[in-house]
Amino acid sequence: MLKLHVFGAPSGTPVLFLHPGNATGRNWEGLAKALPGYRVICPDLPGFGESAHIPLTTIEAAAGEVARALNAEGLTDPLPVMGYSLGAYTGMMLLLRHPDRVERAFLTSFQIEPLKGAWWMVPLGDLISPLMTRRWPRRQAFKALGIPDTSTWWPAEEAPSDAATLRAISRIAVRFDIRDRLAQIDRPCLIMAGEKEHKTIKKAVTQIAGQVPGARGLIAPGGHGWPASHEVLFTQTVRAWLDKTAYPADLRPPNEVRSEAA
Repeated sequence: MLKLHVFGAPSGTPVLFLHPGNATGRNWEGLAKALPGYRVICPDLPGFGESAHIPLTTIEAAAGEVARALNAEGLTDPLPVMGYSLGAYTGMMLLLRHPDRVERAFLTSFQIEPLKGAWWMVPLGDLISPLMTRRWPRRQAFKALGIPDTSTWWPAEEAPSDAATLRAISRIAVRFDIRDRLAQIDRPCLIMAGEKEHKTIKKAVTQIAGQVPGARGLIAPGGHGWPASHEVLFTQTVRAWLDKTAYPADLRPPNEVRSEAA
């Protein structure tokens, strides 16, 4: 069974947060403090943290584990679901395979078709995965994403996953393809990406917003690490999404992003 970390008001409105790779559910604790009135449910996904005993095999299996953990916790009503990177792939698969678990979704920094021109990512991931279980290389990777050492996402001393899990993420991300399943989505969605992300990830914002009724696409400043490198903006965006208020002015529709940033 997945480990669930629970933050915020015990009697608050439950919301599900799904973490990215090289992190755990505990990384959402800082954000949860900025969400009064919400009970923030944060699983350690398969292969990570206190769920490391459950291997990360497929996104379908990961989503199934999340649904199973929610049922075991007595959370049987649909929840708002927020997912970032690996958590976004998992959140999308919840929408497709377990739609009864999702009230609405906010997913950022993922794509819905194989990453164009990224064939090299799998062999590179295989090569560097042992290094990325060590703190210094993880810190350098986070710095490259523009994440400051003051961020709640900054790497802890102990790695959240092993090399096998990191290799699995590379394969899952590069090959993820759900283009023919978008018509199955019948929940409101906010889909986002950073303006400096891979073009296939930014393309997904337009694809989903254009094909899924009730979906909206927005582009944030920064790259793949924008929720951590622009932590205040990300927190404001999450609060606006949860409270159904206006989104921050720093976010733009995809068609307003300059082509050289696309």
